[in-house]
Amino acid sequence: MSLKVFVRKLLGRKLTFKLRNFVSEVAFRLKVIPPATSISRENGISAMVCTMNEEDWIEPSMLSIKDLVDEYIVIDSSSDRTPEIIRKIAEEHELNLKMKRIPPGDLAKTRNLALKLSNYKWILIWDADSIAKEIMPKYIKRLIDKLDPNRYYLIYWPQICLDGDLFHQNPKMKLHIEHWLFTYSPKLKYQKVKHYEILSAPLTYYKTIYIKKPLSFHLRTVRSPVRLLYKYLWYRMGKEKLDGKMTLDEYVNMKIKELYGTSDINEAANIYFNEYIKTLHRYDKTVFGDYPRILKEYVKRKYNIKL
Repeated sequence: MSLKVFVRKLLGRKLTFKLRNFVSEVAFRLKVIPPATSISRENGISAMVCTMNEEDWIEPSMLSIKDLVDEYIVIDSSSDRTPEIIRKIAEEHELNLKMKRIPPGDLAKTRNLALKLSNYKWILIWDADSIAKEIMPKYIKRLIDKLDPNRYYLIYWPQICLDGDLFHQNPKMKLHIEHWLFTYSPKLKYQKVKHYEILSAPLTYYKTIYIKKPLSFHLRTVRSPVRLLYKYLWYRMGKEKLDGKMTLDEYVNMKIKELYGTSDINEAANIYFNEYIKTLHRYDKTVFGDYPRILKEYVKRKYNIKL
């Protein structure tokens, strides 16, 4: 565990924010760091999108932020039609797209490549299964217009998480809070910590802003049963320290016989999915509000599902 991760866990989010804001305020007032305006970047937002086989949700995900961002930096490692769909969306809606295809690998390195290819002052981390609420573009634009252009910011807000399908949530993690938007600096770097990629942002540079209201949805595990099973077994394979000792397909074939008593991946996936859904709670619109309109229209058209 890195020192920064340890401190974050020790202090908790609120105290970590207070510590960062105190240190960055002192550094800014003493002028020990260069102002954000010293970085020769146009004032705008680059959406950083890393994709791998994201056919299901990439269309509403990209289009939900088209009135917010100035460019899409897509790093794609797909073996399906994802890049074809992305190019079609960009052409039809005249989106400013820069896409680079790379082999699957370390997501931290992928995000660092996206940072390098970005052109604007602000970076939006946008997963291919994230959908913005209607209020998000105007809300974010108004916020950053009011901020000091000389400061560096990490802007956090809660994403509403959906799991299993579009009608359920994991009761232990209904919201996912991260710094989804931040000011670019050459000092930024992603690092891999276990299965996760962590943004390393200098303590003296960055002030945190926490937006309490959820501005977006994250279709965190809204996938086909087979994809969900593969993801679950990928994590399990890592915990058993079998990475590099066998392929994921070999591990899956071994485990489905052991756990579900079948060699049929579809049968095993349906068993896993039905067990998984039982652990979830129904999504309550009275708590977090209705689904984004773009998502409702998309699933009605593509899957004949009414939200």
